[in-house]
Amino acid sequence: MDVSGAAEVGVSVVVVLAGLVGLIGLVGAAWLGTESPRGRALVLSGLGGAGAVVGLIGSMIQGYTVRVGGSGPRLLDAGDPTSASQGGSGGFAFPLGSLIGLVLFTALLVVGGALLRAPRAVGIPTAGWLLVVAVLMFGVGNSGTVILANTSSAQIFVYGGLVIAFGIAVLVYQWQLTDRLADKAASRSR
Repeated sequence: MDVSGAAEVGVSVVVVLAGLVGLIGLVGAAWLGTESPRGRALVLSGLGGAGAVVGLIGSMIQGYTVRVGGSGPRLLDAGDPTSASQGGSGGFAFPLGSLIGLVLFTALLVVGGALLRAPRAVGIPTAGWLLVVAVLMFGVGNSGTVILANTSSAQIFVYGGLVIAFGIAVLVYQWQLTDRLADKAASRSR
């Protein structure tokens, strides 16, 4: 894929800056603690930067696939008519890279949600992740080629990440409500 140097530099600068903001935020939060408002803001900025870095990592490795089933010199999806004409049977290209990226993304969201017990702890890393993925999917080079091709692996990474983010946000919101109910019950019993 022929991508312009300016597009690569632009994405690299954004992710490096996001990584630095994330690192400074997480180190500052470790120093201040998450009980103070400043510490919580630093954790959120750290999670946002980490989300951008995870978006880049998942986007860059999302093309790695593992062949599942099928035979022949070239693997195409099952049911693809050109697969049979090339002397092989159809199989499935299992997007291992996309799943690795989704596991990293899931771990980031669960850790952030468990640490802060607030849905914004899921929303901010998701926004950082989605910003990088959107720039990579819709940014074009000089020749008009996209940086992250619209393949089944990329779609699994993007839509799977959005579904995971929504599910974890609902779970974290439930944790927040449970904590509030426990606090009210404890204050009533005093």
